[in-house]
Amino acid sequence: MAIVTDFVTQSLMLPADLIKSLGYINVPSLALANWRADRQQRLDELLAARQIVGGPGPGRRWRTRELNWALTLRLAGEFQGFARDLHDLAVDYFVGTLAGGNTQLADTLRARMTTNRQLDRGNAQPSSLGSDFALLGLTLWPALERIDLRAAAWNASLARLNTARNAIAHVDQPQLDQLRIQGHPVTLAAVRTWRRDFDRLAGTMDDVVSAYLDQLLGFGRPW
Repeated sequence: MAIVTDFVTQSLMLPADLIKSLGYINVPSLALANWRADRQQRLDELLAARQIVGGPGPGRRWRTRELNWALTLRLAGEFQGFARDLHDLAVDYFVGTLAGGNTQLADTLRARMTTNRQLDRGNAQPSSLGSDFALLGLTLWPALERIDLRAAAWNASLARLNTARNAIAHVDQPQLDQLRIQGHPVTLAAVRTWRRDFDRLAGTMDDVVSAYLDQLLGFGRPW
């Protein structure tokens, strides 16, 4: 435990007691486990297809562009799925803890925390994540930023992904051109950067939400 704590403290430049309070050694939620397994496998399959289809020869630029766009759409969708799964787990734990066996109370609490949830009808943008987890009383982005100094960069990266995702989905070439002019073209390198950022964001979200529920309800970490 001390070795891991020291490593995390040094790499994130955070106080050791803060790292310990989060409990970095724990079993991940089912949402995070699925993100690291099935969701990553689907992304890997698309990457493998890109390597095969995007080989040398006529049409290569068109093929790789289309596959980069497909990867962008898939990554946005998989991260949205992770965030929705994590929110579901948090709601289930909150409701189960407070309602006990009271079915009517459980249904009422769950409805209050999931009705009109933005993750059910839109992209996993920074604002939608903040809004949906606020239904649990968690101010997500400030909590993430207190734990990891990279959270603000992840926020910006997520915003860029969603801008690219929307431009691709709605065939908005001027928006894609604007991203390129700003230094953020939709390339394989960009997809790899987004994937790395969101893997780190997912792990930190998983930890922060678990620690928050423990602090709020006082019955231990749910995962």
